[in-house]
Amino acid sequence: MTTATLDAAETLPRWDLDSIFPGPNSPEFQEASGSAGLAIAELTALFDRHGVGTRPMGAIDANAAAIFDEVVTRYDATLEDAMRLEGYLGCLTAADVRNEAAQAAASEWREVLVDLARLAPRFTAWVATLDVDGITGGSHIAREHESTLHRLRHAAAHLMDPGEEDLAAALAPSGATAWMTLRDELMALATVHIELDGDVRELSLSEIDNLRLHPDRDVRRRAHEGAAGARRALAIPLAAAINGIKGQQLTLSYRRGWAEPLDAALAANAVDRAILDAMLTAMREALPVYHRYLRAKARLLGVTRLAGYDLMAPVAEPAVWPFDVSRDFIVEQFTTFSPKLGALARRAFAERWIDAGPRVGKDGGAFCAAIQGDESRILANYLPVFSWTSILAHELGHAYHNFVIVERKRTCLQASPDFGPATLPMTLAETASTICETIVQRGARAAATSPAEELALLEESLQSVTLNTFGIMPLFAFEQVVFATRAQRELSPLELEAAMATAWRDVAGDAVDPDTVWSTSWTMGHFFIDNLWFYNFPYAFGSLFALGLLASREAEPDGFLDRFDTLLADSGMREANELAADFGIDLSDSAFWRACLDGFRADVERYETLTLLIADRNGDGSG
Repeated sequence: MTTATLDAAETLPRWDLDSIFPGPNSPEFQEASGSAGLAIAELTALFDRHGVGTRPMGAIDANAAAIFDEVVTRYDATLEDAMRLEGYLGCLTAADVRNEAAQAAASEWREVLVDLARLAPRFTAWVATLDVDGITGGSHIAREHESTLHRLRHAAAHLMDPGEEDLAAALAPSGATAWMTLRDELMALATVHIELDGDVRELSLSEIDNLRLHPDRDVRRRAHEGAAGARRALAIPLAAAINGIKGQQLTLSYRRGWAEPLDAALAANAVDRAILDAMLTAMREALPVYHRYLRAKARLLGVTRLAGYDLMAPVAEPAVWPFDVSRDFIVEQFTTFSPKLGALARRAFAERWIDAGPRVGKDGGAFCAAIQGDESRILANYLPVFSWTSILAHELGHAYHNFVIVERKRTCLQASPDFGPATLPMTLAETASTICETIVQRGARAAATSPAEELALLEESLQSVTLNTFGIMPLFAFEQVVFATRAQRELSPLELEAAMATAWRDVAGDAVDPDTVWSTSWTMGHFFIDNLWFYNFPYAFGSLFALGLLASREAEPDGFLDRFDTLLADSGMREANELAADFGIDLSDSAFWRACLDGFRADVERYETLTLLIADRNGDGSG
């Protein structure tokens, strides 16, 4: 990996947002945001006129059905317009936190959005007063939303008093949302000075994090230490932010009648304790296999045991995967799996949905945002290595999920990822993305022409599985500790780092140097999302559930793609176990999750075999 590789962002494509709006100061944006604000005001007046959230629906008759249809139709249309503006502003600010016009527009929009947020608990409370059977008998719109209505009736049991819900919505921009914005801006602007190829470079944290993939162990170590230092330099404001966010989340979850925040997170993710416990049990049972993989990798790297900065290290000189090569390979593999999936990927590249390269001021990592109609936008920090090919495939899986929701004509109230009361569960939101990632990894491995190439690609696959499963375990344990402590007091930066280090050591055991674990990963964005918590176990769920679905396809291929699209389209409307049952899967059975990990066990055995084979060929029986 050379300096030229690090400079690849200069030639990588950027997304097209101008087709959405020419800019945050453009007449088109101003008209759309003004119209959205007016629509929210008119929707509020409609709610007031019909007593939505302030009085029971009353007897079900033709007039009641007409009122229901009007409220739901207007609400859906307003949510759709809001999603377009939110997606656009979110993409603008993530791509460049220094864009003052975008930041100002986003801040102004957050204030407008408060009035829309106030309507969600009112609508939920109103639905709880409905005779669902009666209203669905007289309204086709109610019949289409029947599953959503049942879910909202359950959610209504966890509403605060109307005045409290209204106050919570009004305070959100000044509370957890503001803390989240602060965190994102600080991290996007942070830089690290590091020597590379004889030159001292100033790199953004996203570029530094990409150096985890560098073949030179000393570069990885210096990048790891530099990134940790940069994060520690921001520890005081970031600790204030996470304490503020978790404090607000605790307060709201208790006031809404949840015994603890995890219960609220499980309900939001359409799973229950039995499902979570079954999955975690299978993962804990597989930890010895994870440690075998880590020890085999240490042998390949020629070290006694791995350091934290070795977890994503290549086991051979990384093959170069230029962006256009990744593009063509992804389209090819997707098309083999599903022509419709391949067409969506081809369209995403052709229509410039992707902002590919890292740069200062840009948010790290990767995400996909639904933005308008069946379109999405994808943010990445691409390097020409296969790991980023997998990540691109993952994010394109999210884009496909968004596409199917629109194709199947699901409304925002049924499946909105951002605004609807039936918010898309993150567990199921990670399903299509993980399947797409796995498709690409398996395709690359199948094309390997030598044991060394197979081993390198198998390493990529194992990295993905382990980071999305075993790498999730410390994040989940850390968040449990943070909530438990924050219920009594705030946590200091040192306590936060110590808690994360302990969580990582408990999972990695003696297979990773305990002094080098990712102790500063408490600063990662998933802990700072204002309206989500425990955004960690959904990744493990998505990763393993995707493997289970692929096994189902192998066992019963006929009709799989249609059933899969139905799962995606209905993911905001039905519980996870109900959707899984369509594939003969019981999510509360640990045996299912163990079976999902069987492929991982087989891959580790193959990895160990290839390690010994290559060591023997090199004349080094020790590896």
